[in-house]
Amino acid sequence: MTDRIATRKRELVEAAYKVFCTKGYRTSGVADIVRETGVSHGTFYNYYDSKRHILDDVLDYAVESIIEGVVGEDQPNEATSLDELAGQFRVMLDRLLTLVEGKPGLVQFTMLDTPAIDDELVQRLLTLISSFGVLTTAYLDNGVRRGFLPADLDTKIAGQGLLSLMMYSVVPTLRGPLVEPERTRHIDALVGFAFNGMAARS
Repeated sequence: MTDRIATRKRELVEAAYKVFCTKGYRTSGVADIVRETGVSHGTFYNYYDSKRHILDDVLDYAVESIIEGVVGEDQPNEATSLDELAGQFRVMLDRLLTLVEGKPGLVQFTMLDTPAIDDELVQRLLTLISSFGVLTTAYLDNGVRRGFLPADLDTKIAGQGLLSLMMYSVVPTLRGPLVEPERTRHIDALVGFAFNGMAARS
């Protein structure tokens, strides 16, 4: 794929993402996407066959945005203690809440709208979420290697548990941004729930 083609597809995907998050997938159309992008219908159909066709790339883009926004430049092997690991999780939760508060349609689109479209998208979303689960598992694997998490910890299952907590953390934002001190209590409770159990085991 040439740079020009990749750039144009990215522009269309970003425009479709904005349209789907603001208007909803079912109530928007190709006309809304090309209007947002400022290109012709013909240009759109040079790259995608339909609104449904572009949706796969839009979902990939949305999930990539979440992972990049939450993880940033952090590395799973940085923590040298349970406190540092809990601190990493706290920062990621804070970033996640900031991300979804800045893009209020993101949660609605990825967690509610997309799975209702068809079974293929449900499977695609689950695969993308699993890739995030692999990342959370890597943070726990580091703890086991360094010895501040128990050697018999099932990091895959525990990593999925951390991912579930992160996904739950954004549910209250569907009603609007969390304000202080509620936001801090929300994060503290999730961090405490996640890591106090691990501390007790170790």
